[in-house]
Amino acid sequence: MKLRKLLILPCSLVLPLALSGACGDSGGGTDSSNESESDAGGDEECDVDVAGPITEDTVWTCGKVLDGQVVVENNATLTIEAGVTVLGRNGSALIIQKGAKLEAVGTETDPVVFTSSQPEGSRNRGDWGGIVFLGDASTNLATAGQAEGLAGEFTYGGSDDAYNCGTLQYVRVEFAGFELTTDNELNGITFYACGSGTTVDHVQVHMGQDDGFEWFGGTFNASYLISSGSVDDSFDIDQGFRGNLEYLFAHQDPVVANYAFEISNQGTNLGAIPRTAPVINYATVVGSGGAGDTKSAGVRFKEGTNGELHNSIVTNFDGAQVDLTEPETEAEALAGNIVIQNNIFWNNGIVGDPWNTDETSTFALQEWVEDAANGNVFVDPQLASAAWTSPDIAAAAPEAADVGAARGGTNWTTASWTNYASN
Repeated sequence: MKLRKLLILPCSLVLPLALSGACGDSGGGTDSSNESESDAGGDEECDVDVAGPITEDTVWTCGKVLDGQVVVENNATLTIEAGVTVLGRNGSALIIQKGAKLEAVGTETDPVVFTSSQPEGSRNRGDWGGIVFLGDASTNLATAGQAEGLAGEFTYGGSDDAYNCGTLQYVRVEFAGFELTTDNELNGITFYACGSGTTVDHVQVHMGQDDGFEWFGGTFNASYLISSGSVDDSFDIDQGFRGNLEYLFAHQDPVVANYAFEISNQGTNLGAIPRTAPVINYATVVGSGGAGDTKSAGVRFKEGTNGELHNSIVTNFDGAQVDLTEPETEAEALAGNIVIQNNIFWNNGIVGDPWNTDETSTFALQEWVEDAANGNVFVDPQLASAAWTSPDIAAAAPEAADVGAARGGTNWTTASWTNYASN
């Protein structure tokens, strides 16, 4: 359905009989009748299904229900106002085509929420798809990339490293990761080739069936990100992404998880340029905590990537705290292009090896990370709580005063815009 550009009237001017569902957030109802619940001008329908393409500038001021692949295209901008809840039906996704934008700007008390159309208590991972951005910034692919997991031709990548995919601020994405085909799920949020004009901060992806966040190339910075309960990687970074990521929190489900950070260059050409090279600062990543799944691991560097991890806390992982594989990646580490400095590592390798390299490798990973010049320490950060569904990552250890996502005692991860409920 095609939504018109809105003329929004103040609530005080709307006729009383038209007030129902017209102003502000509608509370995320699931009415799929497509009957109009509009303001006095009759311009916006609330709590109704949205299907098909959005081809002109559109503003949502009240709840919507995604039905199938909803594609913003034709250079249109979709604006979602603070406090709006968007529900996703089974098989749905919101896709922002190259040239289009999503502007979703919430507040700490009124976030923009994308969640399952199922009622609270019955929500599950994979109830709907997720959000996909397709941009025009550079990647290290030889040709334009094809977005994975979508029905149709959705390409990304170009030469505009200042490209603007839009804005996400105070946004929460829950219960995403619909499986389109066997072992092919969407991520909570996927950034394909988004450039430095993109704004992303205060965003949580919760209970996703695949990765929480994934970057395929691109050049923007992001901060205050939470990935909680992701089945696969919390933060997956590849195909030449170069940006600064600051204040990150990953919390793994005790039952199922993978890497907190998986940082890759490119699977078919390990020397592809530009190399993936994120700079990560002030992260706290908390693993599954002894459930017995060695897939639960801290940070992985692979496929000849570059990258840096600074001032972060890596704790509670069943498997490796640091994983560095392939000779090409080892060469980048020895050349100084992978940096792991001033971090706290604690209680990792609970049921597996805390260090992982290729089986036949002679690379001294442990000695390399533990080199005193790197400033890494191996002490208990004394987190207030690592409990699943109720974390508190305030760290009491003296060594943690200036590291981790809650550095300086500011624990933004428990603010009112976040959610850790399991269903």
